[in-house]
Amino acid sequence: MVATTPGAVEQVVAAAQYLCEKRGGRLTQKRQRVLELLLQAERPMSAYDIMDAYNRYADTTIMAMSVYRILGFLESTHLVHRLHSANKYIACNYIICSCEHHTALLLICRSCQHVREIMLPTPVVNAISHQAEVTGFEPLGSQLEMSCLCENCKKSTKNLY
Repeated sequence: MVATTPGAVEQVVAAAQYLCEKRGGRLTQKRQRVLELLLQAERPMSAYDIMDAYNRYADTTIMAMSVYRILGFLESTHLVHRLHSANKYIACNYIICSCEHHTALLLICRSCQHVREIMLPTPVVNAISHQAEVTGFEPLGSQLEMSCLCENCKKSTKNLY
């Protein structure tokens, strides 16, 4: 959940429109609505979750294939992140800042699916990339995912571990 109030959503959408134009793209009405759904979501959403939520409130319906194309565009412009481990999507927490998009560490609660995004410092990313290269792998992604327990779930499951 990146933006919870209408004003906050509008502010992030305005920044997203600017970023799209700067990168040679357009934030169309459908792309904007999908981004708004992700900004307001409390948990990561699958393409089908997005399609259902979109169709619940829109005048026109959207098909899953269109949602996937929209998500591809939003991901390519660094406005959303795809959680590869869950095949779900979240809005980027750093749309509104004017910082360059760096490697994100996505902390994913395995109990409630809450996600926290943090930017990794360049030396950490370089060290991880170097270790991958030393073992014969070439890093291809710009994000890392870590399965965790969030503070709330850690408290509620304290006696189970």
